[in-house]
Amino acid sequence: MEQQSDKKINKIYFKNLDALRFIAAFSVFAFHYSSDLKAVYPILIENQFTRVILSILEKGSLGVNFFFVLSGFLITYLILNEVKTKGNFNLGKFLLRRTLRIWPLYFIVILIGFVIFPFLIPNFETSHNPIMYLFFLANIDEINNGLNDSVNFLTSPWSVAVEEQFYLFWGILLLIWFKVKTVSFPLIIALLYLFSFGFRALYWEEERFIYYHTFAVFQDILTGSFVAWSLFEGKKWVDKIQNLSKITVLFLYILGLGICIAKNKLFANEMIVFERFVLSLFFVFVILDQIRGKYSLFKMGAIKPFNYLGKISYGLYMYHLVIMYVLFRWMDSWGAHGYWLAGIYFVLGFGATVLLASISYHIIEKPLLKLKPH
Repeated sequence: MEQQSDKKINKIYFKNLDALRFIAAFSVFAFHYSSDLKAVYPILIENQFTRVILSILEKGSLGVNFFFVLSGFLITYLILNEVKTKGNFNLGKFLLRRTLRIWPLYFIVILIGFVIFPFLIPNFETSHNPIMYLFFLANIDEINNGLNDSVNFLTSPWSVAVEEQFYLFWGILLLIWFKVKTVSFPLIIALLYLFSFGFRALYWEEERFIYYHTFAVFQDILTGSFVAWSLFEGKKWVDKIQNLSKITVLFLYILGLGICIAKNKLFANEMIVFERFVLSLFFVFVILDQIRGKYSLFKMGAIKPFNYLGKISYGLYMYHLVIMYVLFRWMDSWGAHGYWLAGIYFVLGFGATVLLASISYHIIEKPLLKLKPH
């Protein structure tokens, strides 16, 4: 008779999440694109219309927040499903699966930033510390050295470092919890929330701490984790989200997007302590609406190209700043040639990123991902 621990874990797939991944990755691209435009064409800030457009594009940085929420949701759900299917949680195999997913592209970007570009590009310098990156402390290094470094493509790994740190912590914590279970899962989440709120309150005036530090940002992952547990356990409030009317769904999308656009004013000064928590609530609503909503306004997975672009979204995120760094060196003298070249920069930047991410996915990522079930 087959032992429960030997059972194969059924593959979990949530429709529409690939499309959401692409939207998040594209949002981050739009954010960095707007930053480059302001650097080359500072006059755009003086025009009210273009200033509003750039302000909206800047909110694309929230794509990183969404990735955190989605990661917490998927990782926690998969762990709970593994325990239900196999009767236990194998921490080693969990970390190995994360390694197969995260490490290849992470270390490719590090190799480009610390070895290849210094060799190929004259006068290429970076103040980032390669040792910090090797040990997945890129976010801490970004806090310390980010403002002093013009090589902005080495910024991308910071969020990956946060996820890797959290995966190790979360895996160990859940392994202990599955064995002991002396406290409830919601209580664990609540205690970690309180710790993060306390950290954010302590450092609310330190912009880089609030944005990059693991303790300040893992609220997003926690929110996703709690919703995954609620969905897995069949909590009634999840069913209520599933059955919201179209009018209510429309209202919540308008409200959430409005909060995203107005976040700098809504969460000014001490209120920044609550920014990530509030926004993460909107993001988990989007996730639940897309995977379970009966009366959704539109399922993003219906846009077929988005599904493929979502599959390569990790590459889109990791490589886009490398491509933009190379193109920007060329664009640096574009200012004298008129604004129309900004469109070429967008098309070339996004097109080259998609091409590189696609090649990377099929040659590097996909073969390694096939090893995960084994």
